[in-house]
Amino acid sequence: MSRSAGANTRSRSSRVVLCFALALSLAAAAYAPQARAATVTVGQTWVPYPRLLAQLRTGPLIRVIINPARMDVEIKFRNLDEWHAYYPAGAEPELQRLVRARRVHVIYVPRAKAAAATQTTSGGGHPLRWALAGVAAAVVLAGTAAVLRTRRRRRRARR
Repeated sequence: MSRSAGANTRSRSSRVVLCFALALSLAAAAYAPQARAATVTVGQTWVPYPRLLAQLRTGPLIRVIINPARMDVEIKFRNLDEWHAYYPAGAEPELQRLVRARRVHVIYVPRAKAAAATQTTSGGGHPLRWALAGVAAAVVLAGTAAVLRTRRRRRRARR
């Protein structure tokens, strides 16, 4: 067996190992979002709304969090388990009535204000944008100066 033939087999085997490593990393990347989505913090469970509603009526609750923007409700039990569910449109008044009847601590997540969203778009923008624009302008000026300097040197070298 010649030396070049041995080098070819090594390169083939290294290519096989690299292809296998690439395939393995792609497979891991493909399954990572699903694993991350399935991860739930301890004691937190997503359940159907009717099941959550039944526990809201009779279960041992500590608090209820209602988020009207996302249309979801979270209940926390005395054993510190948490159940989450999306409630259907128009079900919020019933939730409020049940919570008041049970005298459970309730937290309402406030909706985002429209004025806060328009404030960031008007009034000159974010200060970081101005800083980045200044840096970009400095880079452009430095590049222009470098180009002009090299042109002058070339003209002087020709004379």
